[in-house]
Amino acid sequence: MLASDGDFLMKLSLGEPPVEIRGVIDASSAFSWTQCGPSDHSFSQILPLFIPKSSSTYKSVPGSSNLCKSLGGRPSILEDNTCRYSVNYLHGSYSHGTISTDTLRTNSGSSSPVLLRNFIFGCGYENVGEFKPEATGVISLGSGPASFITQMNSVIGGKFSYCLLYQGQRVLKSSKMHFGSKALVSGADVVSTGLQIFRNSYALKFKGISIGKNKLAYSKGLFSERIIIDPGTVLTHLPRKIYDPLEAAMKKEIKFELVQPKDTLRLCYKTVDGKMRAPIVTVHFVGATVRLYPVNTFIKVSQYVHCLGFVPHKGVAIFGNWAQVNFLVGYDLRRKMVSFKQTDCSKE
Repeated sequence: MLASDGDFLMKLSLGEPPVEIRGVIDASSAFSWTQCGPSDHSFSQILPLFIPKSSSTYKSVPGSSNLCKSLGGRPSILEDNTCRYSVNYLHGSYSHGTISTDTLRTNSGSSSPVLLRNFIFGCGYENVGEFKPEATGVISLGSGPASFITQMNSVIGGKFSYCLLYQGQRVLKSSKMHFGSKALVSGADVVSTGLQIFRNSYALKFKGISIGKNKLAYSKGLFSERIIIDPGTVLTHLPRKIYDPLEAAMKKEIKFELVQPKDTLRLCYKTVDGKMRAPIVTVHFVGATVRLYPVNTFIKVSQYVHCLGFVPHKGVAIFGNWAQVNFLVGYDLRRKMVSFKQTDCSKE
Protein backbone atom coordinates (compact mmCIF):
# COMPACT_ATOMS: atom_id res chain seq x y z
CA MET A 1 0.00 0.00 0.00
CA LEU A 2 1.19 3.49 -0.84
CA ALA A 3 1.05 6.39 1.63
CA SER A 4 -0.42 9.78 0.70
CA ASP A 5 -0.78 12.55 3.32
CA GLY A 6 -2.22 10.30 6.01
CA ASP A 7 -4.15 8.02 3.66
CA PHE A 8 -3.05 4.57 2.53
CA LEU A 9 -3.73 3.47 -1.05
CA MET A 10 -4.19 -0.14 -2.11
CA LYS A 11 -3.02 -1.05 -5.60
CA LEU A 12 -5.33 -3.41 -7.49
CA SER A 13 -6.05 -4.34 -11.10
CA LEU A 14 -9.55 -4.17 -12.57
CA GLY A 15 -10.99 -5.55 -15.79
CA GLU A 16 -9.79 -7.59 -18.79
CA PRO A 17 -7.22 -6.53 -19.82
CA PRO A 18 -6.21 -5.43 -16.29
CA VAL A 19 -6.06 -1.70 -15.51
CA GLU A 20 -4.35 -0.45 -12.34
CA ILE A 21 -6.51 1.32 -9.76
CA ARG A 22 -5.46 2.78 -6.41
CA GLY A 23 -8.12 3.04 -3.73
CA VAL A 24 -7.93 4.79 -0.38
CA ILE A 25 -8.56 2.07 2.20
CA ASP A 26 -11.65 2.72 4.31
CA ALA A 27 -13.24 0.47 6.90
CA SER A 28 -16.58 2.28 6.98
CA SER A 29 -17.67 2.36 3.32
CA ALA A 30 -20.31 -0.14 2.20
CA PHE A 31 -18.55 -0.93 -1.08
CA SER A 32 -15.56 0.07 -3.19
CA TRP A 33 -15.62 2.48 -6.12
CA THR A 34 -13.25 3.85 -8.73
CA GLN A 35 -13.49 6.71 -11.21
CA CYS A 36 -14.72 5.67 -14.65
CA GLY A 37 -14.64 7.37 -18.01
CA PRO A 38 -15.45 9.08 -20.13
CA SER A 39 -16.49 11.73 -17.58
CA ASP A 40 -16.51 15.51 -17.30
CA HIS A 41 -17.06 15.48 -13.52
CA SER A 42 -14.06 13.64 -12.09
CA PHE A 43 -11.28 14.79 -9.79
CA SER A 44 -7.78 14.90 -11.22
CA GLN A 45 -5.95 11.59 -10.97
CA ILE A 46 -2.48 10.49 -12.04
CA LEU A 47 -3.52 7.11 -13.43
CA PRO A 48 -5.73 6.77 -16.53
CA LEU A 49 -9.46 6.49 -15.92
CA PHE A 50 -10.97 3.01 -15.97
CA ILE A 51 -13.00 2.73 -19.19
CA PRO A 52 -15.75 0.08 -18.80
CA LYS A 53 -16.18 -0.37 -22.56
CA SER A 54 -12.54 -1.42 -22.81
CA SER A 55 -13.02 -4.37 -20.43
CA SER A 56 -14.40 -7.60 -21.88
CA THR A 57 -15.65 -8.75 -18.45
CA TYR A 58 -17.39 -5.54 -17.32
CA LYS A 59 -21.12 -5.61 -16.55
CA SER A 60 -23.45 -3.02 -15.04
CA VAL A 61 -25.86 -4.24 -12.36
CA PRO A 62 -29.53 -3.98 -13.43
CA GLY A 63 -31.53 -1.36 -11.56
CA SER A 64 -34.39 -3.82 -11.02
CA SER A 65 -32.17 -6.50 -9.45
CA ASN A 66 -32.20 -7.62 -5.83
CA LEU A 67 -28.48 -6.84 -5.67
CA CYS A 68 -29.18 -3.22 -6.54
CA LYS A 69 -31.80 -2.97 -3.81
CA SER A 70 -29.61 -4.69 -1.20
CA LEU A 71 -26.81 -2.16 -1.77
CA GLY A 72 -29.12 0.82 -1.45
CA GLY A 73 -28.95 1.56 -5.15
CA ARG A 74 -31.75 2.90 -7.32
CA PRO A 75 -32.78 2.34 -10.93
CA SER A 76 -31.42 4.89 -13.39
CA ILE A 77 -33.86 7.49 -14.71
CA LEU A 78 -32.36 6.79 -18.13
CA GLU A 79 -33.46 3.88 -20.31
CA ASP A 80 -30.34 1.80 -19.65
CA ASN A 81 -31.84 0.08 -16.55
CA THR A 82 -28.58 0.42 -14.60
CA CYS A 83 -28.24 0.56 -10.81
CA ARG A 84 -27.20 4.01 -9.61
CA TYR A 85 -25.36 4.73 -6.35
CA SER A 86 -24.56 7.85 -4.37
CA VAL A 87 -21.88 8.02 -1.65
CA ASN A 88 -21.41 11.18 0.40
CA TYR A 89 -18.44 12.06 2.60
CA LEU A 90 -17.47 14.85 4.98
CA HIS A 91 -16.75 18.35 3.70
CA GLY A 92 -19.06 17.92 0.70
CA SER A 93 -17.12 15.20 -1.13
CA TYR A 94 -19.18 12.62 -3.01
CA SER A 95 -19.19 9.94 -5.70
CA HIS A 96 -22.14 9.15 -7.97
CA GLY A 97 -22.18 6.41 -10.56
CA THR A 98 -23.21 2.90 -11.56
CA ILE A 99 -22.93 -0.27 -9.48
CA SER A 100 -21.05 -2.75 -11.64
CA THR A 101 -19.10 -6.01 -11.70
CA ASP A 102 -15.75 -6.93 -13.25
CA THR A 103 -12.64 -9.05 -12.66
CA LEU A 104 -10.39 -7.83 -9.84
CA ARG A 105 -6.82 -8.85 -9.01
CA THR A 106 -4.76 -7.92 -5.99
CA ASN A 107 -1.41 -6.40 -6.86
CA SER A 108 1.12 -8.87 -8.26
CA GLY A 109 3.65 -7.63 -5.72
CA SER A 110 1.48 -8.93 -2.88
CA SER A 111 2.65 -11.98 -0.98
CA SER A 112 -0.73 -13.58 -1.60
CA PRO A 113 -2.30 -12.35 -4.88
CA VAL A 114 -6.01 -13.07 -5.29
CA LEU A 115 -8.30 -13.04 -8.34
CA LEU A 116 -11.99 -12.25 -7.94
CA ARG A 117 -14.45 -12.64 -10.79
CA ASN A 118 -17.67 -10.60 -10.81
CA PHE A 119 -16.30 -8.22 -8.18
CA ILE A 120 -18.99 -5.71 -7.18
CA PHE A 121 -17.90 -2.06 -7.21
CA GLY A 122 -19.06 1.43 -8.02
CA CYS A 123 -18.11 2.92 -11.38
CA GLY A 124 -18.00 6.62 -10.52
CA TYR A 125 -18.84 9.14 -13.24
CA GLU A 126 -19.37 12.16 -10.98
CA ASN A 127 -16.74 12.43 -8.24
CA VAL A 128 -16.19 15.73 -6.47
CA GLY A 129 -14.30 16.82 -3.36
CA GLU A 130 -11.14 16.32 -1.37
CA PHE A 131 -9.69 13.35 -3.24
CA LYS A 132 -5.95 13.07 -3.84
CA PRO A 133 -4.59 12.70 -7.41
CA GLU A 134 -2.67 9.56 -6.39
CA ALA A 135 -6.01 7.83 -5.77
CA THR A 136 -8.66 6.61 -8.21
CA GLY A 137 -11.34 5.91 -5.61
CA VAL A 138 -12.00 4.00 -2.37
CA ILE A 139 -11.42 0.37 -1.36
CA SER A 140 -13.81 -0.81 1.35
CA LEU A 141 -12.27 -2.98 4.06
CA GLY A 142 -15.51 -2.90 6.06
CA SER A 143 -18.01 -5.60 6.93
CA GLY A 144 -20.76 -4.71 4.44
CA PRO A 145 -22.03 -7.41 2.04
CA ALA A 146 -20.24 -5.84 -0.97
CA SER A 147 -17.01 -4.73 0.71
CA PHE A 148 -13.66 -5.86 -0.71
CA ILE A 149 -13.03 -8.02 2.38
CA THR A 150 -16.50 -9.63 2.38
CA GLN A 151 -16.24 -10.51 -1.32
CA MET A 152 -12.84 -12.11 -0.68
CA ASN A 153 -14.04 -14.01 2.39
CA SER A 154 -14.24 -17.45 0.76
CA VAL A 155 -10.64 -17.09 -0.42
CA ILE A 156 -9.03 -15.52 2.66
CA GLY A 157 -11.07 -17.23 5.38
CA GLY A 158 -11.96 -13.94 7.04
CA LYS A 159 -8.31 -13.08 7.78
CA PHE A 160 -6.36 -9.98 6.76
CA SER A 161 -3.61 -7.87 8.28
CA TYR A 162 -1.68 -4.68 7.58
CA CYS A 163 1.50 -3.00 8.80
CA LEU A 164 1.39 0.76 8.26
CA LEU A 165 4.65 2.63 7.78
CA TYR A 166 5.30 5.87 9.59
CA GLN A 167 4.91 8.48 6.85
CA GLY A 168 7.87 10.47 8.14
CA GLN A 169 10.23 7.57 7.42
CA ARG A 170 12.39 8.13 4.35
CA VAL A 171 12.25 4.59 3.08
CA LEU A 172 11.50 3.44 -0.44
CA LYS A 173 9.00 0.85 0.75
CA SER A 174 5.23 0.59 0.87
CA SER A 175 3.03 -0.57 3.72
CA LYS A 176 2.15 -4.24 3.59
CA MET A 177 -1.24 -5.95 3.57
CA HIS A 178 -1.70 -9.72 3.79
CA PHE A 179 -4.63 -12.07 3.36
CA GLY A 180 -5.58 -15.57 4.53
CA SER A 181 -2.82 -17.69 6.06
CA LYS A 182 -0.28 -14.92 5.35
CA ALA A 183 -2.21 -12.63 7.72
CA LEU A 184 -1.29 -14.54 10.88
CA VAL A 185 -0.07 -12.33 13.74
CA SER A 186 1.94 -14.45 16.17
CA GLY A 187 4.58 -14.22 18.89
CA ALA A 188 4.87 -13.79 22.63
CA ASP A 189 4.25 -10.04 22.46
CA VAL A 190 0.94 -10.24 20.58
CA VAL A 191 -2.15 -8.88 22.33
CA SER A 192 -5.69 -9.60 21.14
CA THR A 193 -9.13 -8.20 21.82
CA GLY A 194 -12.64 -9.03 20.72
CA LEU A 195 -14.12 -7.53 17.56
CA GLN A 196 -17.70 -6.38 17.04
CA ILE A 197 -19.50 -5.45 13.84
CA PHE A 198 -20.91 -1.93 14.08
CA ARG A 199 -22.81 -0.80 11.00
CA ASN A 200 -20.31 -1.43 8.18
CA SER A 201 -17.31 -1.02 10.49
CA TYR A 202 -15.27 -2.97 13.05
CA ALA A 203 -15.42 -1.95 16.69
CA LEU A 204 -13.44 -2.87 19.79
CA LYS A 205 -14.41 -2.70 23.46
CA PHE A 206 -12.60 0.24 24.99
CA LYS A 207 -11.84 0.62 28.70
CA GLY A 208 -9.71 3.74 29.01
CA ILE A 209 -6.36 5.46 28.48
CA SER A 210 -3.25 5.84 30.64
CA ILE A 211 -0.51 8.47 30.44
CA GLY A 212 2.63 6.90 31.83
CA LYS A 213 1.46 5.15 34.99
CA ASN A 214 -1.57 7.38 35.51
CA LYS A 215 -4.88 5.96 34.35
CA LEU A 216 -7.17 8.76 33.24
CA ALA A 217 -10.63 9.02 34.71
CA TYR A 218 -13.45 7.56 32.65
CA SER A 219 -17.00 6.54 33.40
CA LYS A 220 -18.46 3.06 33.09
CA GLY A 221 -20.26 2.58 29.79
CA LEU A 222 -18.40 5.42 28.10
CA PHE A 223 -19.42 5.52 24.40
CA SER A 224 -21.03 2.10 24.98
CA GLU A 225 -17.52 0.65 25.47
CA ARG A 226 -17.10 0.93 21.71
CA ILE A 227 -14.34 2.39 19.56
CA ILE A 228 -14.17 1.87 15.78
CA ILE A 229 -10.80 0.78 14.41
CA ASP A 230 -10.30 2.36 11.00
CA PRO A 231 -7.11 2.42 8.89
CA GLY A 232 -8.89 4.92 6.64
CA THR A 233 -9.18 7.65 9.29
CA VAL A 234 -5.98 9.51 10.19
CA LEU A 235 -6.77 10.95 13.62
CA THR A 236 -8.04 9.19 16.73
CA HIS A 237 -11.41 10.64 17.75
CA LEU A 238 -12.44 10.56 21.42
CA PRO A 239 -15.42 11.84 23.43
CA ARG A 240 -14.74 14.96 25.51
CA LYS A 241 -14.94 12.90 28.72
CA ILE A 242 -11.75 11.09 27.76
CA TYR A 243 -10.10 13.63 25.44
CA ASP A 244 -10.07 16.53 27.91
CA PRO A 245 -8.19 14.60 30.66
CA LEU A 246 -5.78 13.33 27.97
CA GLU A 247 -5.01 16.85 26.75
CA ALA A 248 -4.63 18.12 30.32
CA ALA A 249 -2.23 15.29 31.19
CA MET A 250 -0.15 15.97 28.07
CA LYS A 251 0.11 19.67 28.93
CA LYS A 252 1.30 18.74 32.41
CA GLU A 253 3.92 16.24 31.21
CA ILE A 254 5.34 17.96 28.10
CA LYS A 255 7.65 20.93 28.61
CA PHE A 256 7.96 22.16 25.01
CA GLU A 257 6.54 25.53 23.95
CA LEU A 258 2.84 25.47 23.06
CA VAL A 259 2.04 26.97 19.65
CA GLN A 260 -1.07 27.84 17.64
CA PRO A 261 -3.07 24.71 16.69
CA LYS A 262 -3.02 23.56 13.05
CA ASP A 263 -6.35 23.04 11.23
CA THR A 264 -8.41 20.48 13.20
CA LEU A 265 -5.49 19.58 15.50
CA ARG A 266 -5.79 21.15 18.94
CA LEU A 267 -2.57 20.60 20.90
CA CYS A 268 0.69 21.60 19.18
CA TYR A 269 4.25 22.02 20.41
CA LYS A 270 7.40 23.59 19.02
CA THR A 271 10.35 21.28 19.65
CA VAL A 272 13.97 22.35 19.94
CA ASP A 273 15.56 19.84 17.57
CA GLY A 274 12.59 18.55 15.58
CA LYS A 275 12.21 15.45 17.76
CA MET A 276 9.05 14.99 19.79
CA ARG A 277 9.42 13.72 23.35
CA ALA A 278 6.19 12.73 25.05
CA PRO A 279 4.98 10.17 27.60
CA ILE A 280 3.79 6.75 26.48
CA VAL A 281 0.02 6.55 26.00
CA THR A 282 -1.51 3.17 26.81
CA VAL A 283 -4.87 2.33 25.27
CA HIS A 284 -6.80 -0.22 27.29
CA PHE A 285 -9.05 -2.56 25.33
CA VAL A 286 -10.87 -5.50 26.90
CA GLY A 287 -8.18 -8.19 27.14
CA ALA A 288 -5.42 -6.11 25.54
CA THR A 289 -3.31 -3.05 26.26
CA VAL A 290 -1.60 -1.22 23.39
CA ARG A 291 1.31 1.11 24.15
CA LEU A 292 1.58 4.14 21.87
CA TYR A 293 4.85 6.03 21.52
CA PRO A 294 5.26 9.64 20.31
CA VAL A 295 5.41 8.41 16.70
CA ASN A 296 1.83 7.15 17.21
CA THR A 297 0.46 10.06 19.20
CA PHE A 298 2.03 13.15 17.60
CA ILE A 299 2.01 14.27 13.97
CA LYS A 300 4.90 16.30 12.61
CA VAL A 301 3.33 19.22 10.74
CA SER A 302 6.53 21.20 10.10
CA GLN A 303 10.26 20.94 10.81
CA TYR A 304 9.87 21.70 14.50
CA VAL A 305 6.12 21.59 15.22
CA HIS A 306 4.31 18.43 16.34
CA CYS A 307 0.57 18.17 17.09
CA LEU A 308 -1.38 15.61 19.09
CA GLY A 309 -3.08 13.15 16.72
CA PHE A 310 -6.14 12.86 18.98
CA VAL A 311 -9.17 15.15 18.72
CA PRO A 312 -12.48 15.52 20.60
CA HIS A 313 -15.51 14.09 18.84
CA LYS A 314 -19.24 13.98 19.57
CA GLY A 315 -19.92 10.76 17.68
CA VAL A 316 -18.60 7.22 18.03
CA ALA A 317 -14.92 7.03 19.01
CA ILE A 318 -12.41 6.08 16.27
CA PHE A 319 -8.95 4.52 16.63
CA GLY A 320 -7.21 6.12 13.65
CA ASN A 321 -4.37 4.95 11.42
CA TRP A 322 -1.70 7.26 12.88
CA ALA A 323 -2.06 5.45 16.21
CA GLN A 324 -1.68 2.12 14.36
CA VAL A 325 1.62 2.98 12.64
CA ASN A 326 4.39 0.40 13.22
CA PHE A 327 1.94 -2.19 14.48
CA LEU A 328 1.13 -5.42 12.71
CA VAL A 329 -2.66 -5.43 13.01
CA GLY A 330 -4.47 -8.67 12.22
CA TYR A 331 -8.21 -9.26 11.82
CA ASP A 332 -9.81 -12.68 12.21
CA LEU A 333 -13.45 -12.11 11.33
CA ARG A 334 -14.49 -15.71 11.98
CA ARG A 335 -13.03 -15.74 15.49
CA LYS A 336 -14.08 -12.10 15.94
CA MET A 337 -10.64 -11.01 17.13
CA VAL A 338 -8.18 -8.20 16.38
CA SER A 339 -4.50 -8.67 17.27
CA PHE A 340 -1.71 -6.10 17.68
CA LYS A 341 2.04 -6.65 17.54
CA GLN A 342 4.48 -3.77 17.77
CA THR A 343 6.62 -4.05 14.62
CA ASP A 344 9.10 -2.09 12.54
CA CYS A 345 6.92 -2.03 9.44
CA SER A 346 9.83 -0.89 7.27
CA LYS A 347 11.28 -4.38 7.74
CA GLU A 348 8.10 -6.28 6.93
